[in-house]
Amino acid sequence: DLISIHGQTIHHIDGQITKQIGNPKYLNIFFQVPVIYEFRKKDIELNGKGAPLVPFLDWLLYKNNNEDTIALNLGGISNLTYIPTTGHRNKVLGFDTGPGMSLIDEYVKLTWNNDMDYDAKHSINGKINHNLLDELLKEKFITQNPPKSTSREDFEKLFLIEKIEKFQKISYNDFIRTLVNFTAITIKINIDMFLNVSKDCRLIISGGGANHPLLIEDLKKNIKIKSLEILNNENLNVNSKESLLMAVLGYSCYHNIPNNMISVTGAKELAVYGEIYE
Repeated sequence: DLISIHGQTIHHIDGQITKQIGNPKYLNIFFQVPVIYEFRKKDIELNGKGAPLVPFLDWLLYKNNNEDTIALNLGGISNLTYIPTTGHRNKVLGFDTGPGMSLIDEYVKLTWNNDMDYDAKHSINGKINHNLLDELLKEKFITQNPPKSTSREDFEKLFLIEKIEKFQKISYNDFIRTLVNFTAITIKINIDMFLNVSKDCRLIISGGGANHPLLIEDLKKNIKIKSLEILNNENLNVNSKESLLMAVLGYSCYHNIPNNMISVTGAKELAVYGEIYE
């Protein structure tokens, strides 16, 4: 009935500009159905940060849980959504915490010419270097107050090369092991600093990083809450959640249903995000 396309983000500066490529015209010509696109621009026009978008879906999924719930997405960038026990829309919090898999993937490409640290095959053989970890944790975004968003542009090859040159004596395996731990620690720091949750909270993980066993182990060691689980049921799993998000955003746009989260991005009013090409 409809196609909803996010596009590939090629440029994002928190609260200032966001640019996605992907032309709805050609999809519309080929499939002959309306195409919904351009979901981030209006948030910035409303003085929001432009990201993250997923808290709208998280709120719909978990607002009736009757327990504090954190939905953590481990993509290239890590972002989380906090849905309180009340499920009230204006009490939902969501923000980027820092790198997810971006630095880990980039380091694997630079060092071993592979796409990813599949099944932690490189990092499992390393040890955490705390001098490197302390250096990484100096990154200001980690402790920046929300609302906040970032992008791979801030945590990519140039960022890594600077650290590699400064810590040349560290082995490859120790370096990547430290990057894995860094991702986990940044998530812990953001939960501790900005979310007032009890130990009875439930944390549900999705995104490609949910498949990295060592990262999940680090999260379990460092985040002390009742339940930490991987999103996986017959209707929804780690690989399909972001696709569902786009379908929901497209549907809500087409039917003129407000689909932003004021308490997440700082936008000044409820609004319908997305443009329709038909």
